[in-house]
Amino acid sequence: ALWLFGRHRTGLLPGQPTSAMIESGPYRHSRNPLYVGMLALYLGLALPPDGLGLVLFPVAVLLVLWGAIRPEERFLHERFGAPYDDYTRRVRRWL
Repeated sequence: ALWLFGRHRTGLLPGQPTSAMIESGPYRHSRNPLYVGMLALYLGLALPPDGLGLVLFPVAVLLVLWGAIRPEERFLHERFGAPYDDYTRRVRRWL
């Protein structure tokens, strides 16, 4: 996913210019493969030994959803319009 941002010469971080909508690679299956990977890593690290991280996992999911994904979706809808809306109908947000 990171390689695709470089290949398409589009910004990865907030504030960087967004010049392309990426629909290939892992973006064919998930609109947010980097967030899915980050949350999977969190889950893997949260498993041992006391499980407290598992209790906090839903909080992490909500923080990513409300703090990153929803604002990005609004921005991409405004930036790309109908092509982005078509993409959201074809590809799930998570998996």
